[in-house]
Amino acid sequence: MLRVDLQLHSRFSDRPSEWILRRLGMPQSYSEPEDLYRKLDAAGMTFKTITDHNRLDGGKAIAHHPDVFLSEEVTTYFPDGCKIHLLVWMLNEAQHEEIQNLRPSIYELAAYLRQQNLPHGVAHPLVNINQLLTVEHFERLVLLFRCFEARNGNREPLGQEVSNRCLGALTPEKITELANRHNLEPTHADAHRKSLFASSDDHSSLYPGKTYTQAENGSTLRDFFAALNRGEVKLHGPMGDPLTFSSSLYTTVFSFARDKIKRNAPTSAGLLGKMAERFLAGQNPTAFSFAERFGHVTEAIRTGQALDFVKPGETTMAREVSTFLSDPKLKRALDQIIIEEPNAQRRSFRMASHITNELSYRLITQFQKRVSKGNLIDAFQSLTGLLPVGVSVTPYLVAFGQQAPDRSLLTHVARRFTGTVPQPLRNEKRAWFTDTLEDVNGVARTIRAMTQAAHHAGADLTVVTSRSKLSITDIPIKNFPPVGEFEIPEYELQKLSFPPFLDMLDYIQRERFTELIISTPGPIGLCALGCAKLLGLRTSGIYHTDFPQYARFLSDDAFMESLVWNYMQWFYGQTDMVYVNSEFYRRCWIDRGILPEKLRIFPRGLDTELFNPSLRDTNYWIKRGAKGPVLLYVGRISKEKDLSLLAEIMPALRKQAGTFTLTIVGEGPYRAELEKLLPGAIFTGILSGRELGVAYASADLFVFPSTTDTYGNVVVEAMAAGLPAAVSDIGGPRELIKNSQMGRVLPARDASAWVAGLTEMLAKPLSIEDRRILAEQAGIDRRWNSAFARFWAAGA
Repeated sequence: MLRVDLQLHSRFSDRPSEWILRRLGMPQSYSEPEDLYRKLDAAGMTFKTITDHNRLDGGKAIAHHPDVFLSEEVTTYFPDGCKIHLLVWMLNEAQHEEIQNLRPSIYELAAYLRQQNLPHGVAHPLVNINQLLTVEHFERLVLLFRCFEARNGNREPLGQEVSNRCLGALTPEKITELANRHNLEPTHADAHRKSLFASSDDHSSLYPGKTYTQAENGSTLRDFFAALNRGEVKLHGPMGDPLTFSSSLYTTVFSFARDKIKRNAPTSAGLLGKMAERFLAGQNPTAFSFAERFGHVTEAIRTGQALDFVKPGETTMAREVSTFLSDPKLKRALDQIIIEEPNAQRRSFRMASHITNELSYRLITQFQKRVSKGNLIDAFQSLTGLLPVGVSVTPYLVAFGQQAPDRSLLTHVARRFTGTVPQPLRNEKRAWFTDTLEDVNGVARTIRAMTQAAHHAGADLTVVTSRSKLSITDIPIKNFPPVGEFEIPEYELQKLSFPPFLDMLDYIQRERFTELIISTPGPIGLCALGCAKLLGLRTSGIYHTDFPQYARFLSDDAFMESLVWNYMQWFYGQTDMVYVNSEFYRRCWIDRGILPEKLRIFPRGLDTELFNPSLRDTNYWIKRGAKGPVLLYVGRISKEKDLSLLAEIMPALRKQAGTFTLTIVGEGPYRAELEKLLPGAIFTGILSGRELGVAYASADLFVFPSTTDTYGNVVVEAMAAGLPAAVSDIGGPRELIKNSQMGRVLPARDASAWVAGLTEMLAKPLSIEDRRILAEQAGIDRRWNSAFARFWAAGA
């Protein structure tokens, strides 16, 4: 039995493929060749090699061992510049020199390797190294080479799965088709039969020999490669994932930082090394002994670094960070993670996430407090602390981005070679992100209704949020406990969560979601957008709420409205598709520069069993003190709903229309003030379920003066219950009023026009039959099941 790890790197691979590492002057690996040899031997590898990028130095450093052979990873190119990595094994220095001369042309290099009878193979064939790889390049690789890497311990699995599936689907007919298409004859007999190999692709000395190729028979190195060429080998070990990749990156980063620090502060460098070892082993990196702490303090004084903590303007932030890192609560939290998590890599990740979340939240909270006190300089100094926090987790961010498959490329390759698209590449598993879910508003109700419809249809849709208290159990939901919560200024009853970004990123990657639907542009929406960008996922944004109008109402400041518009344009401009609730808002977004083909009207549904004229109870409002016809408003009680207009028109409306009762269903920050402005109105608070349906059906007229609603769920619900509705001529609800029987569209904020319109409507109440007809019109094509089916199909 012969075992070989056919690809791994030493410190002689000194030019990293990651842009950020190149900018920092950091090598791709710090692994010492002798250390790699020892670890390969301990892992049971029969023969050992090192495949540095375009160099033999790593292999030559261990060539004195009798079981070592020279190899390299060669960077070569198609004529259009598309970069390919080839592994070449069992070569000598003269052959290496000629390979370096020929590698600018993959065709010349392939001919030379065949002529020299050198074992070689294509490394990670569907990794788009310089963003030029296409399905046509992969087809040419199939014609040029027999041997392909099928299991790489440092690369994401999906690309490898697609590559293996495509290579396994080859037939003689397919090879003939490819040869004719590219005018390129295959370079080997039985070109449809490929030989596959596995390697660790280790860059950090953490995983040598973990993923390897095994030949069952033979005793020599040539026996091994003969078996590989015949395809008579077995592949062992795991494929890569972001946490494995990030561990390699952290090893490189820690080694780089240690070398930089060692020049001036050797004790500090040693301390950093111990922290790194503990972190990568999944141990608590803050748990220093007294001797370690004392040595670090002494070193800081000796080198003058201690003075950094007393520089003007830096004291506060340094104290904040120092206090946090020495907090016993932090140590207990990290120790708890160590107890709960058996996997070392995941322990390290969870500890990094916890530290980042808590420290970021502290700094942002400090920023908020200082802004509220007018200390702007100190406030922005707090934010500067986020930079080193971000830098500390950059290896994780780089790892998740690097491990993101090129989904478009993989889809094209799979369809070309197999005629089908693998399930992980079909848009069949989606996550819906929202900052609001249990709140009483149209956004939350829409998300829950659509997700319930998805569940009934058998669609794979999960709602993702971050709320401290969540009791919803009737839909698939993933709730991340928030790091903390913020109140929105002027909107006291609404809180925003500070979500754990890294945890969300890890969850999305592991669940293999294919699209992220974003309902809110708050912290959770921002997290979803960031995750999608890193992972290369499709995004759909839904513009439920007219936030610029909200900003204008709540701040009474045109500058704030403009600022929020700019943010909305940036946020929704990042998504692949934008859903709006009405033609009015579609045109608004076109005017704001969003391409028309990127905009769609969001399909809406309605529960016609809950909102129905048959639920009418003539005593329902009488028992609550109503007299005469009942005018009903349902929704959030806040300033941006233009509810002050109702208070303004009440005296004149009573003079013209006589006795009636205004009823307000809902809750919100404006309620106390509105109750004073409307002393004769009935305020019920929040109603839900059947009682809400009865409240609708038992009223006579629905009033909705809002100019900020993008759709108006409550308007449709009211009409489905048989109520004609009065709405403003600004916003989405106006498009719901199709005829005079459904209601009136009245000039926004025009008190006299609203008095006249409501007086006319009260003078001509609808009959029971008219209410039934209105309800039927409102419910046409508004079943949630059909609305969801249209929405789901649009993203397929």
